[in-house]
Amino acid sequence: MEQKELKKLSLLAEVACDYYERGLTQNEIADKLFLSRTRVSRLLKEAVDKGIVSFTVHYTFERHYELEERLKTRFGLKHARVLNNRGREKSLYHQDVCKLGAEYLMEHAKKNIIIGTGWGSSLALLIKFLQPFNISADIVQLTGSLPCASLSHTPQAIVTSLAETFHGHADFLNLPLYIEDDYARKVMCSDHNNSVILKKGIFCDKVLASVATLEQVKESNYWRGTMPPGLYDELEKKGACGSILGRFFNQEGQELACLWNEKSVSLSIRQLMSIPDVAVVASPSSKAAALTAALRGGFISTLITDGTTATRILNAAHPSA
Repeated sequence: MEQKELKKLSLLAEVACDYYERGLTQNEIADKLFLSRTRVSRLLKEAVDKGIVSFTVHYTFERHYELEERLKTRFGLKHARVLNNRGREKSLYHQDVCKLGAEYLMEHAKKNIIIGTGWGSSLALLIKFLQPFNISADIVQLTGSLPCASLSHTPQAIVTSLAETFHGHADFLNLPLYIEDDYARKVMCSDHNNSVILKKGIFCDKVLASVATLEQVKESNYWRGTMPPGLYDELEKKGACGSILGRFFNQEGQELACLWNEKSVSLSIRQLMSIPDVAVVASPSSKAAALTAALRGGFISTLITDGTTATRILNAAHPSA
């Protein structure tokens, strides 16, 4: 490196040090080095361009508050919790979203609350981050049973774990999710225990659920094992976008008129609309389209997700944003 270039780099380093480390103003640096104010400004820019100065922004917040406010404003949500993804390992997004969900639930839990639940990995992981809380909560199974990838993900396991954590009562729905025969379904739903649980579900204070995409349904053996042949094809044909509590909805968030929804045992999307707080915990961003549809439908009042998913939702709602 030539002497002239070394001198220039030395000057850039000195100016940068005076400004960024010693806290001198650009005017003070100009007076000190007998330079013009404009020259100092150019030298500082050049120091950045040449890599003599680099910046690292340290994100200290777990949540992305700006995205939360935008989601609440755009979709009329009561609450939003958005994970700040910056500087975070992508593999940890789902876990950390579930932690946010646990924090939210602890904040809003109250004595004798009635919480209706779905099933899945998100809810199972969320429960692991909860602290024992003696509030005598009533935990209600809102969907019929189905096999899952893990026993801890089943509707019964979610109800049991949450009831134990909140020192409450577990209300189990002793029915499968899908009952094809109309007469059998009517008789089984009329059973005293099942009838009481189904009615109690309608009057929950809070629902805790996640959403599934149609792709998940296609790839999951437990879904396809429960679903009779031909019903998945009907869902595709009728434009199913996602599912909540086992009920499928389209891109506008409207419950599909289809055989699966007609013969499923779970809280309907229409009934969800009357619940004071329907909290959905969902990640990763592959669920953005299904979440956007659910938000359009207006049956979610609290969304807990990650920043990437939230951004995709908002871009879908405002393509030009």
